[in-house]
Amino acid sequence: MVQAFKHHWTAIEQVAKTLLKGKFLWFFVPGLIIGLIYLYYQWQAQKALALVHAADDVPLLGAAIGWAADTVFGIIDLIISEFYKFLILVVLSPVNCILSEKFDSYLTGKEYKFNLIRLFNDFLRMILIVISALLLEYLFLVVWWIVHFFLPDFIGETLFFLIASFFVGFSFYDYSMERYGLSFFNSWGVGFAKMSYMLITGGIFTLMMKIPAIGIIAAPVLTTMLSTAVYILMIKKEDPKPAPIVQDQDLLDT
Repeated sequence: MVQAFKHHWTAIEQVAKTLLKGKFLWFFVPGLIIGLIYLYYQWQAQKALALVHAADDVPLLGAAIGWAADTVFGIIDLIISEFYKFLILVVLSPVNCILSEKFDSYLTGKEYKFNLIRLFNDFLRMILIVISALLLEYLFLVVWWIVHFFLPDFIGETLFFLIASFFVGFSFYDYSMERYGLSFFNSWGVGFAKMSYMLITGGIFTLMMKIPAIGIIAAPVLTTMLSTAVYILMIKKEDPKPAPIVQDQDLLDT
């Protein structure tokens, strides 16, 4: 766990230095478009909810309507937020995959030649990984929903956070694991073996998403770059071979 935190801190410095140099900024554009759509939904939902709560002063009936509206909007918001996560991991997966590859090349100096067939195959594999990750996440969340009634609120909320963080973190790491030749099952093996890495990266993504407006736009790009840098550090630790010449040596000296 300590090594995982060290790798994440180093990776955060690498990502920050890279962005401050003005590199890879255009990758924020797709997330910006989807993020603005999501923000528009939230704005409209809040307006509708405020309109419903205008009747709160009506005895009994107003309180009941307000409670029902909060419940319904809470469920809808959960569904929409999960759908947004699906869009990030599936619809934006080609963009995230290219970003991960470009950032890998930037850090290591390793060149990846563009191949349309490979890109298509990678996309299909990513779809399989993301769908399997989301299905497993929902399965774990169903179990969580059953047992959380018997747990203190703090423990229940922590378990929910950890479950969501693990699977979203794994999905972002798979961009790199696929590029380095890991099979579907080997990727899952690494995911569970390096659970602390998945949890920290996924937790950072989940926390960034809570930042008003900026989070939902920046989180996909920053998490893709972070997971790429951490994965490089992780495999370098396990297989310490001479590193290739890089474009910005100071990034590896952090």
